[in-house]
Amino acid sequence: MIRNFLKLSGFLILGGFWSVAATAGNVVLYSSNNVETVNAVVDQFTKRHPGIKVSVVRAGTGALMQRIKAEAANPLGDIFWSGGLSTISEFREQLAPYASPQAVAVPAAYRGPDGLWLGTNTHVTVLMANLRQVPNGQPPSGWADLADPKWKGKIVIPDPERSSASYVALYGLQQLLGDAALEKIARNAVIVGTTSAAYEGVAKGEFAVAVTMEYAAYEYVAGGLKEVRLVYPTEGTFLSPEGMALIKGGKNPEDARTFYEFLASRPAQTEIFKTAYRRPLRADVDVSKLSDLPALSTIKVVALDDARMGADRAAFIARWRQLVGAR
Repeated sequence: MIRNFLKLSGFLILGGFWSVAATAGNVVLYSSNNVETVNAVVDQFTKRHPGIKVSVVRAGTGALMQRIKAEAANPLGDIFWSGGLSTISEFREQLAPYASPQAVAVPAAYRGPDGLWLGTNTHVTVLMANLRQVPNGQPPSGWADLADPKWKGKIVIPDPERSSASYVALYGLQQLLGDAALEKIARNAVIVGTTSAAYEGVAKGEFAVAVTMEYAAYEYVAGGLKEVRLVYPTEGTFLSPEGMALIKGGKNPEDARTFYEFLASRPAQTEIFKTAYRRPLRADVDVSKLSDLPALSTIKVVALDDARMGADRAAFIARWRQLVGAR
């Protein structure tokens, strides 16, 4: 988008549900990350470990975890990276425990029991504002501002049924401000089908404000788009931590652990942030020293119960549809 990534020769990206034959010296990576991020990471890894070939299967987190479950009797993948920790935890029976030496750098809240998964990065929910489009050049300061009628038609929000990040944001917003505020915000918002349609719409000046993820909005700031500003809501915001896991019964466990260690390492986490702005969960990587983003410790974060959020999902989506349909 605003960066050119090196193309990796000799590694295979397979979409959907094609079969991948795992062989000695070949790590099969299941990943829900975008192509550019995966390419950059695999390129870095193969430069350090030229004897290990990496084959990649890309799809959504849910689809890949279901695939891992379906392949339990004959696993075709070796490692999964990266998806929401709440989703990964639902498939713990398909994961292999691993005590990584790197795990101590990650807060305990983002480590799975018995090393079944390890947090790698977290998305931070932000409001992305286009200063040329917001009324009087003043972006909203918090969630409550979005309920004001002056924002009608100016706010863009991805459909929470299709965007897990949007679901986290709207669910958290309801927990903070209540159903009445959620109703007013739904009345003001333009709903789009994808996360990218929201932040791209603000960058192009089609909308004034988007509910989106920090890394996506910051790409434009880092790229020199001066009219874009990130707003961390005054009431607090929400985290969507992601992680990785080894697949139980994978055919290349030793090489998979090598790739796992690479992904968990401080140098790799730093490089991933520099190229894709994925905020590391490692406590020893301070992104405020690598960018204009604030340190995580300075952001007011509202904790959400992942288990409850998962259990409430169907009811919330039904309520959201009702609110949007009643406008």
